[in-house]
Formats: sequence, structure tokens, C-alpha cells
Amino acid sequence: MSRAVHAVAALCLTAAFAVTAMQQVAEPDRPIWPALVALIPLGALLYLLERRRTLLLMTAYLAIGAACIYLFAIIVLAQVPVLSGSSAWVFTVLKVALVMAGAVGTRLTGAIIPPVFGYGLGEAVTAAAATATGKPVVADGTAAVAAVLVIVVAAWTILRVPSTRRAQPAIHRAARDERLAVVRAAAESKAAALVHDTVLSDLAAIGVAPPGPLPAALAERLQSDLAVIVGQDWSELPDVLPPSEGWDGSALAETVEDVRSDGLMVTVSGDPGAVAALSSEVEREVGAAVRQLLLNVLKHSGVTAAELVVYGGESLSVMVIDDGRGFDESAVDRDRFGLRQSVRGRIDAVGGSVQIWSSPGHGTSVLVQVPLGASLPLRSVHPVGEEGR
Repeated sequence: MSRAVHAVAALCLTAAFAVTAMQQVAEPDRPIWPALVALIPLGALLYLLERRRTLLLMTAYLAIGAACIYLFAIIVLAQVPVLSGSSAWVFTVLKVALVMAGAVGTRLTGAIIPPVFGYGLGEAVTAAAATATGKPVVADGTAAVAAVLVIVVAAWTILRVPSTRRAQPAIHRAARDERLAVVRAAAESKAAALVHDTVLSDLAAIGVAPPGPLPAALAERLQSDLAVIVGQDWSELPDVLPPSEGWDGSALAETVEDVRSDGLMVTVSGDPGAVAALSSEVEREVGAAVRQLLLNVLKHSGVTAAELVVYGGESLSVMVIDDGRGFDESAVDRDRFGLRQSVRGRIDAVGGSVQIWSSPGHGTSVLVQVPLGASLPLRSVHPVGEEGR
């Protein structure tokens, strides 16, 4: 949801910047270019807010963004006579950019307050700029409609979180069952081909052989085929995903092997080789965080199996999924350092994020995302211990 509204905000800023630049080209004698400079901090703050959606960056985006829009409006209203007031469309798109601040957290207030403040600040600064330049102040209905739409969609999304959390384990179980069906089908096809090439052809050869002892060549062939059947490891199912370069020898691969030796059955899927895009220091931190998550599954979930899903892209995404008893993160004692330090502390230190979907009785899914350009700070915070969740 936040990513979508940030894309709309970026489009609005780009449109305002482009039309102002064209106006400057059309009227080179008028100093309109300072208005373009006023939009740069707003674009930079939107980029930072998309990278890390924190309350501090949200506040800075709204406050500094409102100041930037005020400067923009003052300059444009003074230099472009065709603009007749505070409801000009170039101001509307900038108000919409403020409205599209996104949401902080998963609470209803965090989804409603930012667009309300964005709309209010946008209206206030453009009205102030219009008053200062002697232009009429007109209420902007388009920006108001945008604010209402964002609030409604954000509220609906937040209210859907509990049902989404309940559905998450079932979705992953269905995906895993589908992969297992593919594996079984491949194994059955392999077995059918082997039986056809050995047993059936050998029986046919025996049927047409003359009475008496088997010919030496046929006997040797039967012995060879029998050795193939007996020596076949029927428990070895083909992999759904081929081994991926970059996974072997990584900290995540070592973590999976260590936890498997402790008794947890871990299934790895996705694109494991994507971990190669991280620096060795950051990849070790991610491996340590995932180790704690897998140990939590082993110690607290009540199940002995988990799934590790790895995907690349602009960031590395690692999801740990289990179908265990689940938990309420807000009920975890503050003196337990597992999630807070060993997981969130490590990932925060490299500029990443951690999202948890869990509720009692419905399993747990934890998503760890780390930018591919992340680096470990000189003084990173290391966990105090591994005492559990």
C-alpha cells in the first residue's frame, strides 16, 4: 500500500517539475527556476521514506515538504500570471504528493493521520502563498478526494491484516503441497521409465528365449538390470529447484545445515543463489538473524519443520515460515532478546527491515528484507544473547 501511494507521489512530483521546467523554457526572462530547486528536497525525502518508512522520516516529509510547496507556490504565483489562485492544477498534484505519504506501522491511526495531515498542510501552505501574492484562495476538491480515497483504502487494508495473517500459513502450505506433488510426479515418471527399460524388456526377452539355460548374453543383461534396480536409491527424490550458485558455502547455507543437525527439517525454495549479491559481512548478519528465527521455530513452535524462501531483486528477501502454534509479539517479555536483538537489532543495523505475521494457533511467517547495497556500520549493535524469542 505504501509503495503504491509513494509511486503516485513520485509521479505527481515529476509532473509538477516537468511543467514548471517547460514554463521556464517558454519564458526564459522570468526567474521560475528557483521553484524547481524547491521541489528537490521533497523528492529526496520521498525516496528516503520509501526506503525506510519510519515516523521520523514521515514527519520530515510532511513538514519539510509543506515548506517546499510553500516556496514553490510563492515563486510560481509571482512569476506566472496565468495561475489564478491556490487551486491551480500544478498545486493540486503537489498536495496529492503530500497526501500520498503512506502509512507508518500497521495500526489504523498510522494509516489515517499522514494523509489527513498531508491534505491539511498542502491546503494551508498554498492558501498562505496565494494570500501573500494577492491571489484568491480556493478549496481544492481534487486533493480532498485523493485524501479520502487513500484513507479508505488504507483503513480497509489495515482492518484486513488479521484475516490475512490467518490465511498466510494455509497459503504457504498449499504452495508447499503443490511443489511436493511435482516432486512425486517426477519420481513416479522416473520409476515408470526404469521399470519399462529393465523389468518389462527383460521379461519380454525371457519369453522369446529358447527352452533350456538362458543364453550367456541374456543372463549377463538380467544381472546388469537387477543391479541397476537394487542399487537405485528410491528415496532420493529429484529437487524442485536445481542447486544455485552462490548458496553453497554461504552463512545462510551453513545456518540451514546446523539447524537441520539440531533436528529441524528445513525446506529451502525460491532463489537461494541471490544471497551472493550481499557483502560477506552483511550476509553473515542475515545468516545469524535467520539462525535465531529457525531456532525459535525449533524451541517454541511445537513443530519440527520450517520453510526458508529466498528471493533477490532490489533487495534480498528471506522468509521463514512454520505451521506451529504461533505467538503474539506484543506479549513477548521485554527481557527476551531473541527477536529484539538477535533478529531486529542485526537487520536494523544493516538498513534492513523485519515483518512478522503470527497469531496464536495459526503459525508464523517472518520476512527479512535487506537492500543489496547494505553495509555493516563500524559500530553495529550485537545481540546480548540468544535467550529465545
